[in-house]
Amino acid sequence: MATKRMFSLNVVDTDKFLEMPVSARLLYYELGMRADDDGFVDNWKKILLFTGLKEDDMKLLIAKSFIIPFESGVIVIRHWRMNNYLQNDRTKPTLYQDELNQLGLDENNVYTLDTTCIHSIDLDIDKYNKKKSNISKDILPKEKNEKTYFEDVELNNLFLEFLDLRLKLKCKNTDRAIKLLTNELGKYDDTTKIKMLNESIMNSWKSVYPPKEIRQKQGKGKTSAMDEVLMEMSNGTIRFQ
Repeated sequence: MATKRMFSLNVVDTDKFLEMPVSARLLYYELGMRADDDGFVDNWKKILLFTGLKEDDMKLLIAKSFIIPFESGVIVIRHWRMNNYLQNDRTKPTLYQDELNQLGLDENNVYTLDTTCIHSIDLDIDKYNKKKSNISKDILPKEKNEKTYFEDVELNNLFLEFLDLRLKLKCKNTDRAIKLLTNELGKYDDTTKIKMLNESIMNSWKSVYPPKEIRQKQGKGKTSAMDEVLMEMSNGTIRFQ
C-alpha cells in the first residue's frame, strides 16, 4: 500500500468543505492518510480514539457526502480518485471487494452508491438506516444540548459546539448570555455566522466577533494592534501575571 497521499483543492477548497468545523476537516485528512489504495478505511474508530476527535465529526462527513458508510462497518472516501492517482502496477487491491463492487464512478471520478441499497454504520450512538437519498439533517451530530437556536442545522450544531467550549472555559451559558450571543450573530448572514463561530472555537474565545474585514469596515479603517490585544484580553487568551 502506498504511503503518500494527496488531496485535491477541488474538494478541500470548496465552501461545502471549508464550512465544516475544523475537527471534521481534520478527521477527513486523517482518514485520507490512512485509507487503503481504493480509499477504504476499516479502523476509523481507532483514528477517532488517538486523535481525540468525535463520532459527531464522522457523522457530519457522512451527511456532507464526503464519506460513504457500509453495513460491514468500513467506510470509503467518496472523492478518493479525485484526490489520488495511483498506477495500477503500484496499487494493492482493497480487501473489501464486496463493498467496492457496490460502488460506481461518475463523470468526475467520484464514487457513487446504488441508491437502492441501504447502508448503516454503528457509531455507538445510533444506527444509520436511511437511504442515501435521505442522508441529510437526520444524521447530523446530536449534542447533549439539543436546543434549536438557528434554523440552519449546521449552524445550530456549530453554535452548540461553541456553547460546550464556553463551559470548558468556565463560562456560564445563562439565558441572558445566550441571548446576547444569538443577537450578535443575528446581525450577519449564515455564512458569516459560521465563520465567526469557527474562529471563536479555533481560538478558544468566550464570545463571538465579526470577521476582521467587517470590523475594519465598521471602523472605517484598519483594526489597530491595540484593538486586537483588547479583544484577546477580553477572551482570556492574554493574561498578565
